[in-house]
Amino acid sequence: MKDDAQRALDDAKRLADQGDYEAALAKHVWFHDNALKVRRSYYGVRLSFALSYWIELGKKYPKALETLKSIRDEKTSRLLAGVTQRDLFHDVKSINKHLNETAATAELFKRLEAGSPTFASAVYDIADEALLQAHEYELAKKYLGDPKMRLGTAKRNFDEGIKFAKTSKSGDASRQANERIYTDKVVGIMTVLRETGDNAGAKNIQAEALKTLENSTIRNALNE
Repeated sequence: MKDDAQRALDDAKRLADQGDYEAALAKHVWFHDNALKVRRSYYGVRLSFALSYWIELGKKYPKALETLKSIRDEKTSRLLAGVTQRDLFHDVKSINKHLNETAATAELFKRLEAGSPTFASAVYDIADEALLQAHEYELAKKYLGDPKMRLGTAKRNFDEGIKFAKTSKSGDASRQANERIYTDKVVGIMTVLRETGDNAGAKNIQAEALKTLENSTIRNALNE
């Protein structure tokens, strides 16, 4: 049986298809603001599929993008004002990614790091992709910590994700998503090490990662 959050997201897609863009936008805003109150397990959907649908609406209805950017800006302002909430940073990062504005996430991380290194450390695993895209390798190395521990965390998350995928209705898609996430994390660690001069460390991470998941992206990451 669908709950209020699922109905809101379904309605947003249906209303957009019907051309009722203002009503669709209202449903997107409601889902973004309330989905986690309904069920915490909407965390991933809220920051992935839901934002993708919102962006698609924005291509037809510019006000939708304006609204999403205003939400992003408000959340960014709260972070810069000293609110140290991991979920809040994750919201901003995910919106920036869907808006193709990852440089804004890297810049935000740098400003937060200057004022609160402790909070920066707590959200580095969320910001790492944006930092690498911005070529902020030294800053990334500062917060990477022990590469083997980072790899261990990625492996645990991967193992849990694969276990879930085996019983999920969307098994293949879930497995592929977990493989992509693990690969991205591994390549990210390797890239930080390589770009800061630790080629041996990067090769060690590569060797260990390939024991968990054999794929060409990890195997060829150091050949670029």
